[in-house]
Amino acid sequence: MIRTAWYAVVLGVSTTFFSLVGVLGGLVRAPHGLYDWIHRNWSRSVLGAAGVRTDVRGLEHSETGRAQILIANHQSMFDIWALMAAVPASLRFVAKAELARIPLFAAACRAAGHVFIDRTNAEQAVEAIRTAGERMRREGLTLVMFPEGTRSRDGTLGRFRRGAFALAIETEAYLIPTAVDGGGRILPRGARQIRPGVIHIRLAEPVPLEGMTPEDRDELVRDTRDTVSAMLVGLRQTS
Repeated sequence: MIRTAWYAVVLGVSTTFFSLVGVLGGLVRAPHGLYDWIHRNWSRSVLGAAGVRTDVRGLEHSETGRAQILIANHQSMFDIWALMAAVPASLRFVAKAELARIPLFAAACRAAGHVFIDRTNAEQAVEAIRTAGERMRREGLTLVMFPEGTRSRDGTLGRFRRGAFALAIETEAYLIPTAVDGGGRILPRGARQIRPGVIHIRLAEPVPLEGMTPEDRDELVRDTRDTVSAMLVGLRQTS
């Protein structure tokens, strides 16, 4: 219980502090470096309070300053902190619309370039991700997308939705299949206590999307999911 209480305190204080810095940065149009610093230090403070370590391999497949999309499976909120803490790129996330109701936090996210989508409004979701893709290409950002659409309840890899890949093809960026494992054990659904542990991250070789067409979408979905699935199997056999 002490660990969980400390985590809650750090989460609240650090989120407030770094959100304020982010909003101020937005007012003066701060460079990406400020938001990278915010993301990394906010994430590391929360992970440290929870007793969570990261184990990441495959960073050679990600290039800072290159427009790229990380397609990852999703088990826990801790996945997001782990990726921001461990992957040295300007990461931006596609987040659910409910988070946009947190005033200070939402303002900081918008200033940084994160995207909120309303899954009940397909037209708005498509336009929001398309706008994010344009900014990603223009500014050399890395967009993180969770194509399962929601967090896995038991760690099982879910179905990948095709919409994310249709928009990814439009960007003509690089797609990096990414496996994230361990977050679901740290704070299982319905649990009230934090369980310290390790979140494992694996990045596969990038897939260039330039020249792909909508007809290539289904094959891209299948190949990406197979790659993520294989990496998860490998992680669980060695951890």
